[in-house]
Amino acid sequence: MPSRLGNGIAKRIEGIQLNTATYDVHGLVTRVYADDHMLALAIQDFLRSFRGQPEAEADIEFYLLTKEPGFELDTGGHGGHPELLYDWKVLRYSREDQLRYQEVPGAGSIVCDPDAGLAVAFVESDMAACAWSMAHVIFFPMWAQLLKTRGVFPIHAAGLQRHGKGIIFPGKSGCGKSTMSLHLMRHGYKLLGDDTIFVRRQGKGTEMLFFPEEVDVCSETVDLFPNLALARTLTEDRWQPKARVNLNEVGPDAVVESSATDLLIFPVIAEDGKTCYERVGATEALAELILYAFLFMDPQTSKENFALLASLVQTTKCYRLHMGLDGAELAGAVDEIVAAA
Repeated sequence: MPSRLGNGIAKRIEGIQLNTATYDVHGLVTRVYADDHMLALAIQDFLRSFRGQPEAEADIEFYLLTKEPGFELDTGGHGGHPELLYDWKVLRYSREDQLRYQEVPGAGSIVCDPDAGLAVAFVESDMAACAWSMAHVIFFPMWAQLLKTRGVFPIHAAGLQRHGKGIIFPGKSGCGKSTMSLHLMRHGYKLLGDDTIFVRRQGKGTEMLFFPEEVDVCSETVDLFPNLALARTLTEDRWQPKARVNLNEVGPDAVVESSATDLLIFPVIAEDGKTCYERVGATEALAELILYAFLFMDPQTSKENFALLASLVQTTKCYRLHMGLDGAELAGAVDEIVAAA
């Protein structure tokens, strides 16, 4: 453990037994160490599609440690006055020199050296039973920053593919991405993710990479697809009110691992309940896409991230999709957009 993360952290890790798991995420190897079996299982479930070889050399090392009473984070002799970069209230993110800090009040804190690919999280003991919160609220934001420093960028979006053409559907939570994704999958579309995908440069274009989490569904969606009722996860979680459905229960061969990006479609719920669509200019598309690209968290990667998004809107056709109530009508509209691409 490099001394730049602090002698206190090195001493905390020395001599304890750690669960170790390796994940190969699109060529970037993440090794996760955990001192609690439940913490290890939370990440194992989250990254289950990416299990890698234990002997692989790690690009990222992430430690998950149970926070002990009275433990104070040792910043390794730094000034102790990090600059606040982002405050989401639920999550605060700051920096001091080469180190990054993340705090989730009442749940845990992380110190990270992005250039070295090292992060150490100290997690409140009651969080171990909250698998979704552990993975999404504590682990993912800092892990995503480590991926960004290595050229892989997350977007808050659904990703689907049809006839070899990849489509990104950016949108905030609650805009209907998951329900739309299920409708389109019923009509032959392949899924790369229903809420988060990754993108990276590929030649002169942008490659979309799958991140097949469980599909998050509200009760209304379960009503539309009754067969999901038996497949959903009923475990309650602090920050996730929705039920979750394993992709294996949605349908066979539902997922594709990567795709070129041919279309950007911004989904909104149609006020009149009828599906329609319209072209969106590149400038308007970029201004909206920025909102869903985790661009704001760290200046170290913002320039490259912005350049990738700007290239994306210039090299793809962009549309706004007003989603109506009829699933077949919705799929038909997206089919028309794909056919015109």
